[in-house]
Amino acid sequence: MKRSAEKPRSRVKSLLLLAAGLVAVVATALGGSYGPELYGLVRLGKEIDQMSAESTRTGGQWPRASEACIFCHGIEGNARAQNYPRLAGQPEAYIAKQLKAFASGERSDPTMTSLALTMSEREIEGLAAHFAKTAPLPNSTFHADSGRVARGDALAKANNCAACHGQKLEGKDVYPRLAGQGYGYLRDQLARFKSGERRDPSGAMSAIAKGLSAQDIDDVAQFLASR
Repeated sequence: MKRSAEKPRSRVKSLLLLAAGLVAVVATALGGSYGPELYGLVRLGKEIDQMSAESTRTGGQWPRASEACIFCHGIEGNARAQNYPRLAGQPEAYIAKQLKAFASGERSDPTMTSLALTMSEREIEGLAAHFAKTAPLPNSTFHADSGRVARGDALAKANNCAACHGQKLEGKDVYPRLAGQGYGYLRDQLARFKSGERRDPSGAMSAIAKGLSAQDIDDVAQFLASR
């Protein structure tokens, strides 16, 4: 019995040694035939592995929640479609607060509510930190009307938007970045604040939006999207 048990193990060991020898021979032959090209591919593979490891270290394990955001919010949060918010450069506290608002039911959206409900506290914090450090690109797909932009600028100043959203409307703390946001998204959110469909815990946005006409809302959205 002992001898028969050792025999399969010995055979497996011999096969492994033979396979290793064949691999070594093939590698040597290929190296001699293709020289620098083969070794260049090996080196490239190692570099890709290093890049992947660094990407995982800085952004977390795959799959990442931020990858799911590409379809609506664009690459690295710079949405090209005007009806989606641009997440790049948004304050970390603001993104985290809004995700929690979707999860709690304070805000409602078929896609965002479903996503937020599946996220842990750590995932929310990680996603918020990721987009907060991502550089916002110009909203190059929006073409503003100069007359509406001028009227929107005057309305933004009259309502002192900079007091909460920053001097350059870049966002701060729990207040979002408005500069360069999607025109359609800005217009829709202002309309929702005006109607009461979306609520602001401080009451400031609801009060401001209620004083704006439909034309005012469009002008302000034009101005902000063009920043």
